[in-house]
Amino acid sequence: MKEVFRRMEALVDEGSIHYIEKNRSAVAVAAAKIAQKPVVLAAFDPTKKGGALGYFEGASLVRAIKLAGEGQAPLVLLCQSAGADMVSGQLSLSGAGSVFRALKALDTPRVYLSYGPCIGAAAYMAGLCDVVLALEDASAFCLTGPKIVARAIYEETSLSAMGGAKVVAERGGVHLLSETEEAMIAHCRTLMAFLRQKQVAALPPRKARAEGETEDVIRAVVDEGSAIYLWPRWAQNATALLARIDGMRVGLFANNPRVAAGVLDKEAALKAAALYKLCRRLQLPVISLADTPGFLPGGASEGEGVMGAGAAMMEAYLDHDAKKITVAVGNVLGGAYMAMGCREMGADAYFALERAKIGVMGAELAADILHLEKENLASYRAMHLSAEAAKKSGLVDEILSVESLRRKLSEVLR
Repeated sequence: MKEVFRRMEALVDEGSIHYIEKNRSAVAVAAAKIAQKPVVLAAFDPTKKGGALGYFEGASLVRAIKLAGEGQAPLVLLCQSAGADMVSGQLSLSGAGSVFRALKALDTPRVYLSYGPCIGAAAYMAGLCDVVLALEDASAFCLTGPKIVARAIYEETSLSAMGGAKVVAERGGVHLLSETEEAMIAHCRTLMAFLRQKQVAALPPRKARAEGETEDVIRAVVDEGSAIYLWPRWAQNATALLARIDGMRVGLFANNPRVAAGVLDKEAALKAAALYKLCRRLQLPVISLADTPGFLPGGASEGEGVMGAGAAMMEAYLDHDAKKITVAVGNVLGGAYMAMGCREMGADAYFALERAKIGVMGAELAADILHLEKENLASYRAMHLSAEAAKKSGLVDEILSVESLRRKLSEVLR
C-alpha cells in the first residue's frame, strides 16, 4: 500500500473511507469518518514529486474544500510537501492562490496534520487552518527550504533550525505536538470526538484545592478527562484548552501565575487572541480565568509590541459572538480587567472568587503614587481592590467559592 493511502486509512474509522481522487495528482481526496464524525480528507503523496503543489494538486485541494463545505463536514489535511511544483511553473502559483482563497472561505473546521516537511504553500495552509497537529522530529514548516536559502542569501541553515516542529510550537504555530504518528492520530480522534457531540453525559471534575490557582480551578470545573490543552509549549504564562463543563463544550483561557506571575506579555496576549478566534470559528463559549498583574510594562515589552498584541486580544474577544464568562480568580489589575473579558466588553457573566483583587493597580504601587501611609493600605485594599467592592461597583455579578463555581458556570452556559 502506498504511504499516502496508509496514512489516510490509519487515521479514519475502519471501513469508512471512500476515495474520490486517488491518482489524478499528488493529492488524494476521500470521504470518511474519524471517531464517527464524517470528514473530507485531502492527503499529499510525498512519493509524487515530493508532494509538490502544482496546478492539478491545487485543483484537487479546492475540490476537497468545496466538498467539505457542501457536506458541512470538517476538512482534514494530511500534509508533507516540498513546496511549489517547479515543472508547473506559473500555474503552481495559480493553484496555491486558489487553495488559500477556498480554505479561508470554508466555514467548517479545518484540521491540519503534518507528517513531514511542509514547505511553501503547504506551510501557509497550516496558518489558514483551525488546529495544527505535528510530529516532534519529522515535521517542519518553512516558506523556503535550506538549499534555496543558501543560494538566495548565502545562509547555511537547516529545516529543523528554521521551522522544526518544536521551534514552531514554541511560537504558537502548532496546537498539538506528538512524538509518534500513533499519538498524533489519537489527538486527532479526540478532537473529532469533541467536535462531533455538542453535549455528552457529564463526568465529575477532579478534586482541587478550595482556594487554588487557575490550574486548580480548571480541575475543579471541567469534566474529568475532557481537557484538550492547546499550544502547551507557547507562552507558558497562559493556558488555553478545549474541555467540557457538565457535558457542554467550552474553550478556556487562563493566566498561569506559576510562570512569570501570569503576566500578560506579547505572546500570552496573542495566545489568548488565537483561542478566542478558534472558539468563534467553532462557535464555542469562552470562559476566562483571570489571575494576572496585568500587561508587562517596560521598554523591552513595548518594543516587542505588547500594545498591539493586547489590542489584538481585545479585538478577538469583542469579535467572539458566542457566550462569554469571566472568573476573577486572583489579581485582575489594570488593562487585564478589559482584556480578560468584563461586562463592559460583552461578557455574559462576571464572577469572582473571594480572594480576587480587581483594580487599577496593586495596593503597594498605588500607595507610592498616592502617598498613602502604610496604615491606610488595608483600607485601600478593601475600598479599591476587594471582590466585595467590585461587586458593589457593579463590576462583579456574584462572589463564589471554587466549590460552587462549576454549578454556576453550568447554569449560565445552559
